[in-house]
Amino acid sequence: MKARVKNGQVQVYKTLPSTYTKSDGSVILNFRKASTEVLESAGFYDVVKPSYDPQTQTKGGLYFDESNSVVTYDVTDIDFSQEFDVIGEDGEPTGEKEKRYKIADIKASKISEIKSKAGSLLQPTDWQIIRKAERDIAISSDVATERAGILTEADRLEAEVNAKKSYKTALQYNVQFFPSSDEIE
Repeated sequence: MKARVKNGQVQVYKTLPSTYTKSDGSVILNFRKASTEVLESAGFYDVVKPSYDPQTQTKGGLYFDESNSVVTYDVTDIDFSQEFDVIGEDGEPTGEKEKRYKIADIKASKISEIKSKAGSLLQPTDWQIIRKAERDIAISSDVATERAGILTEADRLEAEVNAKKSYKTALQYNVQFFPSSDEIE
């Protein structure tokens, strides 16, 4: 994809025109197959999509990056310390401020995700727990060990979430039961 800046506006071209008339009136045939030097001399540059984390950053509008001779998107970090004025029942500001991004909210969401995943992992063996409660039939030791491991892992993950000190680190936390040895840092 190519783009050029014309009158302060970025124009994006999914495909280039087959011919192009330059400002001096000369025509370039097979413009789509022209070299990078020819395209850039006519003001057409590559559009580069930056890498960014959509959880913690926003992608803005296109702009021409002169130092790299490309058109790219502006990337901005989200300000997780933003506050807003609390509005009272009368529709007027109360003078109080409240955080827009609350760490307690994201922690509660992550803990809910942990509990849900633990429940899904425990569900296939719930019948043995019910059988034990209703008819006093023993739970196999393999099942008891597996369930204890799931519950221990859930407790460990929950403790990790609760240890997060910032909204950003809590937001970026990936809930994963029993990570492989490759994923352990």
